[in-house]
Amino acid sequence: MTAPTDQFVDFATRTQELATAAVRTWTDSVQTVAGGLSGRRPDLPDAHVMVDRYFDFAQQVLDSQRRLAQNVVTAGTQAAQTVSEQAARATESVTAHATNAAEATAGAAKDAGRSADEQADETTRAAKGNAKGAAKS
Repeated sequence: MTAPTDQFVDFATRTQELATAAVRTWTDSVQTVAGGLSGRRPDLPDAHVMVDRYFDFAQQVLDSQRRLAQNVVTAGTQAAQTVSEQAARATESVTAHATNAAEATAGAAKDAGRSADEQADETTRAAKGNAKGAAKS
């Protein structure tokens, strides 16, 4: 065990010893007072039964806390999966739109290039025609 664990165990042990001594003192005091009032020993609840009831209750609380923690973890896991799936779909959508836009831009540029080539060819033909006509005159 590590030093902090040893200290915790020692503290817990001393606390239990002090609690046990306090309960014994209290029980003795109550029995003395009760015995003096009625002259007979009162019927006190069985201490073992009380301890069992206390720990049964504590176990129920602990089980309830475990179920709550498991439900929170399950909900968190499901939420993370949903967000991850939505992010993947969004990424696919953005990629598809970007690809389509790039293809459309490339097509438009290609068409613009063809148009520019055609205009250049027309201008070249016209210039050649003008040059031939000027050479003839």
